Amino acid sequence: MTPESVVSLIAEIEAEDRLDFGDLALGENEARSLMANHFCELDRKLAEHGLTAEARLEIMAAIAAHTMVENMVLHLGHLRSAAGQADFRAWMRRHGLG
Repeated sequence: MTPESVVSLIAEIEAEDRLDFGDLALGENEARSLMANHFCELDRKLAEHGLTAEARLEIMAAIAAHTMVENMVLHLGHLRSAAGQADFRAWMRRHGLG
């Protein structure tokens, strides 16, 4: 695993599910690079502590799942705001929750 390979995989994922960086001071490439370097550094440190590839993969999956839950909570919070009530109800219906 290299930062470059992770950046490439992130770009492939984002081709199907675009992120809106809006007016953020951080661009797409910088964000991908930052996160790719972070994950590769974490993987290197876990390997140095003797964790197997399977254990490291499990930790990475847990980090990804936690991030997805955090993203969902933030997104739902936005949708539940007064401005997003209609969007929230539409999201709930789309996912069979309302």
